[in-house]
This record gives sequence, C-alpha cells and structure tokens, in this order.
Amino acid sequence: MPKYLTIAEAQQQLAELSNQLTDEPAIITKDGKPVMITFSLEQFESLIETIEIISDRELMTELKQGIKQYKSKQNIKTAFD
Repeated sequence: MPKYLTIAEAQQQLAELSNQLTDEPAIITKDGKPVMITFSLEQFESLIETIEIISDRELMTELKQGIKQYKSKQNIKTAFD
C-alpha cells in the first residue's frame, strides 16, 4: 500500500524518503487531496519498461494470441518451432 504524506511531511523527510521508497511509492497530499507521487528510480525504470512493452502493438497482439491459445489448450507455435 502506498505511503501518504503531506507536502510538509515530504519536505521534512526528503533526505530519508529515498530509503523509504524501495517497494512502494509515496503519494503527496495537499489539503488532504493527492497532488503528486514519488517513487524510486528503480520503480520509475520498471514503469517505463512496462509502458514500452505494452506500447508495442505487435508484441501485445502476439501475447494476446498466445494467451488465447493457451486458454483453449491449442498448440502454441514459437519462433523456435
């Protein structure tokens, strides 16, 4: 579950925040409403990589086909066949 911090708390904890964000992001609030999110560089890189993968239409089409074949118990052909 993400950690919620006010802007003031985030400012006070900035030096330690990078150590606290190893697993989950922190949501920064202002007047009780979320206004920004912060997360580790590792989480950011993982997010960018995921976006790149799901943005590849050809790959996603093949993945969906493979899942459909798997669910219907059809033989799945690979590039190695």
